[in-house]
Amino acid sequence: MGLVENLGRVASSYMDEKEKLQSTGDKRKRTRLGHGFWPHEVLRDILIFAFMGAVLLYYAWIIPPPLHGAADPYAQAGFVFPDWYVLFSYGYLRWGEYLPQFTVPTGFIGEIVGQPVFPWNAAWWGAALTGIPVGILVLPPFLGGREKRPVEDPWFAAAGAVYLAHIWFISVFSINIFLELYHKNRSDYCKLDSHGDLLCGVREPWIAEAFNALPWAMTGILLWICIYFGARMVLSKAWGSAFTPNHAKQILVGALILSTAATVATWDTYDKGFWGARGLGTISDYGELEEMRTQPVDVHVHDTNEFTDKFGWSEDATVPTTAWLDWVIYQPGQEVIIDFFDSNGHQIPADGINSAFESTTLTEDDSYSVSDSFTITEDPVLFPDGHHESVTKITTDIACEHRAEERKINDVKTDTMISSTLTVTNSNDKVVAQFNDCVGTSVDLAVGTYHYDFDVTITGPLALNDTMMKEIKLEIASFQPLLVWNSAAPGSLEGKTVNLSSTADMALGGSNYGQIENPGYHMNPKSLDAKLIYAMFIPCLTFGAMVFILLRSMARGYEFEMNKCYGCDLCDDACPVRLFNGGDKLNIIYNSWNNEDDGVPMYSCLTCTACTNACPQLVDYDSYVDIRRGLIVGGPQAEIPHTVLQAVLAAEAEEDADQDFVSVEDYPIDSNIGYYPGCVDYLDQEMVFSHVNEGEMNLGAATTSAYTLFDEIGVDVSYLGRDFLKCCGHDQKWQGLTEVFDKLKAYNQKKIHQSGIDTLVSSCAECFRTFARDYELEDVKVMHTTEFLLEQGFDMDLKVAEETT
Repeated sequence: MGLVENLGRVASSYMDEKEKLQSTGDKRKRTRLGHGFWPHEVLRDILIFAFMGAVLLYYAWIIPPPLHGAADPYAQAGFVFPDWYVLFSYGYLRWGEYLPQFTVPTGFIGEIVGQPVFPWNAAWWGAALTGIPVGILVLPPFLGGREKRPVEDPWFAAAGAVYLAHIWFISVFSINIFLELYHKNRSDYCKLDSHGDLLCGVREPWIAEAFNALPWAMTGILLWICIYFGARMVLSKAWGSAFTPNHAKQILVGALILSTAATVATWDTYDKGFWGARGLGTISDYGELEEMRTQPVDVHVHDTNEFTDKFGWSEDATVPTTAWLDWVIYQPGQEVIIDFFDSNGHQIPADGINSAFESTTLTEDDSYSVSDSFTITEDPVLFPDGHHESVTKITTDIACEHRAEERKINDVKTDTMISSTLTVTNSNDKVVAQFNDCVGTSVDLAVGTYHYDFDVTITGPLALNDTMMKEIKLEIASFQPLLVWNSAAPGSLEGKTVNLSSTADMALGGSNYGQIENPGYHMNPKSLDAKLIYAMFIPCLTFGAMVFILLRSMARGYEFEMNKCYGCDLCDDACPVRLFNGGDKLNIIYNSWNNEDDGVPMYSCLTCTACTNACPQLVDYDSYVDIRRGLIVGGPQAEIPHTVLQAVLAAEAEEDADQDFVSVEDYPIDSNIGYYPGCVDYLDQEMVFSHVNEGEMNLGAATTSAYTLFDEIGVDVSYLGRDFLKCCGHDQKWQGLTEVFDKLKAYNQKKIHQSGIDTLVSSCAECFRTFARDYELEDVKVMHTTEFLLEQGFDMDLKVAEETT
């Protein structure tokens, strides 16, 4: 819409504005809207306490405290814990059990105090580590230089959040024994009680799973934050102004997808207790775990109950083998469960199938030798698809024993009078195992046939004694994968261990059995402690990062700026508008924060930054005004001074109005210094601060005065009039009309660069601020008239005659 088309609306706006100004009272009265103690403060406190109570009740419901029998005052407590406020110290003590333990020689000092070594144990770790958070707690009063609200220093506040989160998690670690009990109090976890009856938990499994997943979910959030801010920082530096908010949104979504995928893909690492990282210190020796030979078996309960009824095991009162896999960790070093108990009956010593057995008793003989073979099988009937891919070799125990009827002869131990050698070779006559004196060994052997030679020699008095019995035994056992009946087998067999020697079971179940993939493979038996140790660090950083982001977002909003106010009223004293509004104060920082309104429209603010400059907290009130005016755009009509002017200038921003301005080629510019008068030529005496104006105010003299001074100092300045440049857009920007401002800015920037000037001078404070701070005039120096005159050496101390009025 062009300038001509706006004349009707301009005239109407002018008349409305004039009528409002003529009806304005002499003094405005402030309307206080602060909250009273009743009912606002009382209601707020009631809600806060109700929320705290609801949280406590929620935790009591979701994690009910265990109820036991009455305490026995004469018996020692099962668990001894300190008071809650020192749980963090006890947590360090418990964590110290997993940290390296040393015995440190004390040297000559130890000789003096009578302690030759110093035990660097869990107690020392607990005491030393406790000193770290206590020491940190002493530091804050000496850091930062002055008191600060969290939003004023997000890094400091985030560090405090990390500290508090760590203290909380280490306190949780201190009660890991109780957490283990809570973790097992779930409806899908069962065990045998002291009477041999099945006993299951009562809580829903999702509760434990939710708490279990919390630290890893926080890890995913931290990864999301790091990817997003890292990528945004790199791309913003690489692309510069080409990096747009849409790109940031795309990075946000992409980072979310990547972090979620990474978190899900690595879930097993966390859920299994960081097996590959030695359980973060909770696994002292992998060998012990890999040699674990416990295995699930069918268990006949003492009596049936509601739990056996629930799972359908009451008919034969037997808990099947596969059920125990969900409740207990077996053989964490095996991908499939190995039948170390020979529950299936794979071993047939008489036929040399997966085992060998020799036994004899000597009296008169002083030696014994036996040689034979045994076969480690991969029965195609039992394993139609072969062994599991992880079972490339079969664990085989080779052991022997020899002993005399009497332990000693003439005070000499008889076992020293017996020696033996056992050798096992493969089909290629290569020795695969050999030992003396029945020390025994366990080896992993491939499927095939093996030969063994066992030689025993008796010497000394024991060889001469023909009446004393000497027992000799050889035993070899190879352990095949455990076979259980699968879901296709009859209900009476499903999940139970296959008994290969039971003709009835084999006929009933047929071939519906198979190997068991071990759900506890590479599962840390102390996974809970490993997760709690992990939670003491990474999730704490996540909490700190979230606090940092929250505070950064608060710091960018006007709420933060208002929150910094301490109510000193220095901003009111510095505000120039209060001089023209009947002596009352403009509704600025303190009043805004206290939710008060003195009746002065927001658009009366000059955004001169006088209040910010006077503020000891440096509250950026200009930003507050900018944000609030931006929120008003598109809403109800606001009371804006200079309404007529704004209507004219808004129309001027349109491209149709470009033809009303003189081009660079047709405009007389003969200096590298340009002077921009601003919008003063559009105003008359009734339109500038018209609600407080008294008398004649011919602002057109401002331009004349400026050029009088330019002539005085002998500087040639080109006049860039309002027929050459459009409005700078200051008022549009501070009204929240960003789109209009951008159009004015784009036009003026182009014209200024085309003009060839390198210095732009203006007497208008608003124009000067806008050109200097909101425009990108990199090759043009923007100066205020007074600043330009000082630079040119003009004497500002000039005085007029005293009788001049």
